[in-house]
Amino acid sequence: MIKAVIFDLGKVLVGGNWKSVHAQIARKIGVPINMAVSIIQPIRDQWSIGNITEKEFWEKLESKTKKRLPKEFKKNIWFNDYIAKRKDVKESWQIASELKKRGYRLAILSNTTSPHVKANRKIGRFKRLRHLGFKVIVLSCEVGYRKPEPKIYKITLKRLKLSAKECVFIDDRTENIRTAKKLGIKSILFENSEKLRKDLIRLKLL
Repeated sequence: MIKAVIFDLGKVLVGGNWKSVHAQIARKIGVPINMAVSIIQPIRDQWSIGNITEKEFWEKLESKTKKRLPKEFKKNIWFNDYIAKRKDVKESWQIASELKKRGYRLAILSNTTSPHVKANRKIGRFKRLRHLGFKVIVLSCEVGYRKPEPKIYKITLKRLKLSAKECVFIDDRTENIRTAKKLGIKSILFENSEKLRKDLIRLKLL
């Protein structure tokens, strides 16, 4: 019997993507955006599990690219871009509210970095999510693991005090869905809120 629904945050409950930041960094270091992403991604992955700090992220990036970036550019780019462009996906919030009213518990499992956590706290998003019913919020940069590592899913289940078969997981990335399914968690690949609603109706959760 399903008792809880675990949501990803980025693209599922909060819109936007990394493209703007990647493009700005690419311009500063003077390389095509796809090359910039290939450099940024592995460093950011380490940052997202708390293995390095934001300062160390920039140090590693500058070391890899042999470019010194302006201090003001580095200071708040992740934070400011998130504040400006990451807006609530209102339809998904509505779906979460309906699930809560039907008695399902809600949780968030997100790969994220410290500036984005800070941004969500500053604008009151985490407070609003908790008010909506998201009592369990698991963030990669706080627990030291990231999706699709099995450990972070197990941490979420432990905090919910539920088994895998009692949960449904929603995420926009196939590799994250794959791990959840291997652990026995029923999963939905998120494409848009309309399809999510149909998938939840199919599972008889709405």
